[in-house]
Amino acid sequence: MLFVLVGGSIVFSVLKKNKSSGSSLAADNGDDSDNSGCVRKCLTCGYEGEMKTWLSHYIIPKCIVIAGFLLGYIPGLIFIAVYSGKYKCPGCGAIGKNKQTIDTI
Repeated sequence: MLFVLVGGSIVFSVLKKNKSSGSSLAADNGDDSDNSGCVRKCLTCGYEGEMKTWLSHYIIPKCIVIAGFLLGYIPGLIFIAVYSGKYKCPGCGAIGKNKQTIDTI
């Protein structure tokens, strides 16, 4: 039970940190849009546009995290550590192979 409480608090802080870092980025740019994605460029296919974080916005990684916690707790933590903050390209589906673009006016 102690592992579940400690792990739950770690997961909550990681996910909350990811959301807060995205919201401060939008506040710095003066954007009034929802903070569901940010402008990034895919290094695989060249797509440039908004991308969403893979772990926070898609159902499959959430199921993998739950299965990892149910099967042994450590696999769930490892999965969160590896894929936390990675963006998925909507063009080709590559995860984590992109960089943020800086728009200058």
